[in-house]
Amino acid sequence: MSSVIDGFISKINYLNIEKGKREIYHKIQKSVIFKEMGNPEIFMLSLVLGVKYGKRKKIIDSSNLFRINELGEENIWITLSIGYQALDDITVFETKIGARTAFKVCEEYANSGIDILDELMKKPSEFIVNFIEELISK
Repeated sequence: MSSVIDGFISKINYLNIEKGKREIYHKIQKSVIFKEMGNPEIFMLSLVLGVKYGKRKKIIDSSNLFRINELGEENIWITLSIGYQALDDITVFETKIGARTAFKVCEEYANSGIDILDELMKKPSEFIVNFIEELISK
């Protein structure tokens, strides 16, 4: 990662979730399908679903989920790019404030996406088929 981005990403520290959704993350992690995944992977999956459906939900009562650097370089670039697409603001890649704003957008998409993922998980026997259909539909 570029030293400029690395410098201000390290100062942002955490990605957040709605406090009440922590239980959904734990439930998904305990499922057979996602038992090998951690919070960063489930966050990214939730983010993708939120983006796919164009749904963002503001986080009212936030709680730290994991350190941003746990995403890894590639996923950090993906989240910044999603933020850039939503905001159409180049400062996402240039400043700490811009990056923080992009991460907030991604937190909002993931906040919505975790509900979609939770809904898909309600029928575990059909989950894979439903999940694939959701990703390729629309």
